[in-house]
Amino acid sequence: MNRFCKNKNPQKPGEGFQSAGHSLRIYVGCVLACRYHVAESFQGSTTESIFENKFEHAIASAIVQHPLFTVGRINEASKKQYWVRLDHIDFNNHITWQTVSEGEDHRKAFDAALNWQVNERYTDLETRPQWRATILKSAKGDFVDVVFAWDHTVGDGKSGRFFHDSLLACLNQKPDNDTITLDDRSFKLPVTEFTPPLHHLLKLPVSPSFIFSTFSQDLFPQSKSDKPPHTANWAPIKMEPFESRLKSTTLLNDVLKPVLDACRKKETTLTALLHSLISVSMATRIAEDEARAFECGTPICLRQFQKPGMSKVDLKKTAINGVVYWPYKFEPGLVATIRQQVSDAQPNQELNKRIEDTVWSVAKSIRKGLSAKLKLGAKNDTLGLAKFITDWKSYLLDHAKTRTHSWEVSNLGVMQGDVAGNTGTEDHWRIEDATFTQSASVCGPALTFSVISVKGGGITLSCSWQTGVVDDGLAEGVSKDIGMWLNGLGRNGCINFTE
Repeated sequence: MNRFCKNKNPQKPGEGFQSAGHSLRIYVGCVLACRYHVAESFQGSTTESIFENKFEHAIASAIVQHPLFTVGRINEASKKQYWVRLDHIDFNNHITWQTVSEGEDHRKAFDAALNWQVNERYTDLETRPQWRATILKSAKGDFVDVVFAWDHTVGDGKSGRFFHDSLLACLNQKPDNDTITLDDRSFKLPVTEFTPPLHHLLKLPVSPSFIFSTFSQDLFPQSKSDKPPHTANWAPIKMEPFESRLKSTTLLNDVLKPVLDACRKKETTLTALLHSLISVSMATRIAEDEARAFECGTPICLRQFQKPGMSKVDLKKTAINGVVYWPYKFEPGLVATIRQQVSDAQPNQELNKRIEDTVWSVAKSIRKGLSAKLKLGAKNDTLGLAKFITDWKSYLLDHAKTRTHSWEVSNLGVMQGDVAGNTGTEDHWRIEDATFTQSASVCGPALTFSVISVKGGGITLSCSWQTGVVDDGLAEGVSKDIGMWLNGLGRNGCINFTE
């Protein structure tokens, strides 16, 4: 049994929130799967054991660069939980290898791995770090898919990106730079400092007025009849069955580039456009008496607000929970307009431009709102209030009665996919493709859209939802709409809402 040292470190407020969500089975975690082109020297004649040993050495070297991927946690049932230092990691408990033969459907195997990772809770928290990986080897041996998953308590979406960046660098290192020794797939962990809490790495100021206005909502809760129209009553909160479903949509690079060009021309961003398009799909697929209005959310990364010299820990390279949530409301009048415009355009395609104009106008408004939030930095955000909450489980149970957000768009941006200084030879490892996804959230957004791309490639949009809460046809239909509209924009320069 893996023993942990006496060294322990209390979880901080933001970590306590995520930890409570996992304990209550409200949320499982994140997954970032990357397809690695295998260096030529490891293709073909390389034996399976040599290949896997090379890869696992690289994973070990990458993991130790991120302390929160090397620790366990104790006291899960109590109000106060702790990170604990572990003395070793056994890959038999974390990494599963699977070779997909030529007769098998690689995509089917890949989707199955994603689905398992978003639904399987993390166990043995006291003795194991909260991450795992399924590695799918192609029949030809020219690429591997690394499906890396982790408990959100450990880190946000960017944390997964940092791991893959580290793994890519380690794969391309010369063998003599390897300081890890694997013994029966297990290795000793070096003693490293715990990752400091976020509020030690950047300031999270909150004003008295913000504190009062936020907590007054808890002190004077609204009655059921007074709930705002944006509340996602159409997606009731159910603790069981807790099962996530997934649907992925991919845009090729030749489609993505003109879409991004159109966003720049319209003074908006892809994230804002996605929100706007999702609102059209949701408005036309959900009846007005079920949803007169919507509220959506966007996670915003705080790493950019770290001031130089505040800490030796660089947030832009550190696995940690460093995001805040920015909401946007689609008011009843706007949603009614969208529904009417779509209805009017069905028999008269010439009216399609009215919907397009509305979509771009809303996207521009969302971009302005996001820009305003970024100008505020980390000031007056609910994350700064987390220190006032001492019992996260009770807090989450109290707030798990109403669903606020109908959907979320979480955009991890663009991965470089290659190491700096690469000369362009084939005898090196590189990332060719990526898929980012998350488990469904019992009381969070009903639909979670996760976005990522690799430089020079296309973009993948993954949608997740909870079985029995969101109808499969609705979630798959919204995903289909978004893919069709973006493909139309990229290929034809316009969005056709009448198809």
